[in-house]
Formats: sequence, C-alpha cells, structure tokens
Amino acid sequence: MTLSRRPHSRFLSSLRRPVGALIVALGLGASVPAIAADTGGAAMDIYDEVRFVDHLADLPADLAWMQKHDKPMMLFFHASYCGYCQKIDDEFLIPMRLDPDYQGRLIIRRVQIDSDDRFIGVDGEWKEPAAFADKLDVRGVPYVLFFSPEGERIGEITGAAPAFYNHYLERNIDRAERCAKDMGPAECREFIDRPGLK
Repeated sequence: MTLSRRPHSRFLSSLRRPVGALIVALGLGASVPAIAADTGGAAMDIYDEVRFVDHLADLPADLAWMQKHDKPMMLFFHASYCGYCQKIDDEFLIPMRLDPDYQGRLIIRRVQIDSDDRFIGVDGEWKEPAAFADKLDVRGVPYVLFFSPEGERIGEITGAAPAFYNHYLERNIDRAERCAKDMGPAECREFIDRPGLK
C-alpha cells in the first residue's frame, strides 16, 4: 500500500500560513508604540504604551501616564447583563474611541463588575471588579466616573438617559480636562469628598 504525501504537504502548507502571519503580526505589534511615538502628536489609539480605550488592567501605570501628561481618566462601569450599558457603549463610547477629537483628551477604562478579570490596584495588589466598584460607591450600572491625574473624583454620570447622554459626557469630559490641569476651582472639588482611586 502506497501512502500519498499530498495530505501531509497540504497540512504543512496550511500550517505555514498562520505561523508566518503570527510572526509578521508579532513583529508589527512590537513596533506599534514606536510608530505612535513618531507621529508628532497626531491622534493615535496608543499614547506612549497606554491605550486610549481599554479594560482596566494596571491602575498604577494609568495614573503614572495621567500625571505625566496632565490628563484625566473616564472609568466606565458596566455588566454583561446590562442592556443600557451596551446601548451606551454602542452609541457613545465606541464612536468616541473612533473620533480623533477625543483622542489625547483623556484615557477611558472599562470595568465589567460581573467579570472574573482582575486588575492591579494602586497598592500593586490584584483587585476584583465588584469590590473595586463597591469601594467607589458604584451602586448600579451603567456608571461613569471621572478622575484627576492624582486619582481624585471630579465627575460622574449615573444611570442612562440616552437623549441627553452626549451632553452629560461632553460636559464631564470638558470639566475633567480643566480639572486635570488645576484642581483649584470649585467645580473640580464638587466630588472631592467621594471615594477616589487612591
């Protein structure tokens, strides 16, 4: 009985393509931050190794970036079961991510409160999303908080009012940008007694 080598060669050929694509992707992925750094301030999805929109993963790294650049953070708390969260994500946050006018103004982090995904807290310890939300007095979702580069709370949006949500986002982002540079004005101290990131 003679065995054909054809299935074997087809298998190797099909294996080479994904492996080659993976090598190319890894090579290009390693150069993305360098490309972003060389754009001379053009709007990019990555700033100095920190993504514009991402799931919360490393709070100390985010705070360090915020302090270095005087930029605020918008923290979006959501849940897998929350239809309004998905609506806000689809109608507001995803378009913000794609709009160059928002890039460079702040960083946006997402926390899914019913997820098992942990992140590194300010103290360097692993944190659970639900416990973190509880620490920040998040009592329902969707819930959006804004923080200064020092981790002080400077704004919030509770619940969902789709007809007015864009207005609330714009107002809070504008305030967060101003307060990231100077926490002195009364508008920046409105939420100072509420829990912050530190």
